[in-house]
Amino acid sequence: MAVSAFKGSRLRAILKTKRIVGQPCSSSAIHTFVRSGIAVLLWLGLSPAVSAAATQTAVAEIAEQFDNHPLIMIGELHRSREIHAFLQQMLRDPVFICRADDIVVEFGNSRLQHLADTYISGGNVTQTQLQSLWRETAVPLTWNSPLYQQFYETARDINEKHLCTHSIRVVLGDPPLDWSKIKTVKDYARFTDRDGSYADVVEREVLSRHHRALLVAGELHAMKQLPKDYQSQPEDPTVAQRIERKYPGALFSIVSVPLPNAAKALSLGPAPSFSVVRGSALEHADFQLTDYDATVTLASVNGKEVWKLEPAKHWPPMGNVVDGLLYVGGNHSLYPSPTIYLDPVYQRELRRRALIIKNYNGQDFMPGIDELVKEGKALEKNSH
Repeated sequence: MAVSAFKGSRLRAILKTKRIVGQPCSSSAIHTFVRSGIAVLLWLGLSPAVSAAATQTAVAEIAEQFDNHPLIMIGELHRSREIHAFLQQMLRDPVFICRADDIVVEFGNSRLQHLADTYISGGNVTQTQLQSLWRETAVPLTWNSPLYQQFYETARDINEKHLCTHSIRVVLGDPPLDWSKIKTVKDYARFTDRDGSYADVVEREVLSRHHRALLVAGELHAMKQLPKDYQSQPEDPTVAQRIERKYPGALFSIVSVPLPNAAKALSLGPAPSFSVVRGSALEHADFQLTDYDATVTLASVNGKEVWKLEPAKHWPPMGNVVDGLLYVGGNHSLYPSPTIYLDPVYQRELRRRALIIKNYNGQDFMPGIDELVKEGKALEKNSH
């Protein structure tokens, strides 16, 4: 979407900042990026010689979207090793990160922004305080994956190493709830508009300051249109929809293609690769090809080979939903050791919160907590 698609001069004002491609950075910063990139590739079992160059190309192509959009949003699959390995590369590559001022994340309670600012700027916080950034959100369990703490650690590291000539700020997007004061469903209900909270934070902390930012949240939040089956009544717009309606053209939204067969069906390049949807054949493709829960198989229909999607979910065309596609070769989840749930204080609080959430919307986390505790006890027993 061109700059002119944004009403008036507000987008042009946001885009007209001092962050430029090729902003000066030290040779040590480049070397740090290369070393860390190779480490991530080895962790994933990829060939550094082949993948490092492909990753740098994909990162640079994504960075180019800052030319016309102050916001680049990555819709992640939660706990995905592959997506977070790529995000680590984006964070450590000055070609991308030095064009951004801020990183807005879903996995942080906005009430604790002061702790995030202290930590990311190199200040001292305890491990308990650091964990509170993601443990005190409206979402239990998900952010305990080591990938999210690693994300915060990397943001702190790039500031400590002065990768860019300016500091990068991590902005927390989840509602500012205080679990110590939430005793009832009514207390909790005030903080359940997570998309609204995130979009408000982006407007207040990024757009109003004429900043550029990387936005990271679950992929559903990054979608600009949903199928009818996913739409709630009354309407509950996604982060992308809210930003697009108020700031047309400001957001470039990207989701990943998790399945190799789907990447083949979309004619994407070898992983990692990035493709712009608008103006390409991808614009008219079925968005369900990005669904990690879909089965994508090659079938023969009337003598022709076609890609078959099951179950059919009737998604809108790709171009109506997102602006870019990222293929990182697969989707494997990384979970924390279940022994963390054996802490009696933490476990008791998780169960208290789970009961409130169940009474609010019917979503029951208790069986999952029970299973994690069971696994943790078995693991602890076997370690002795």
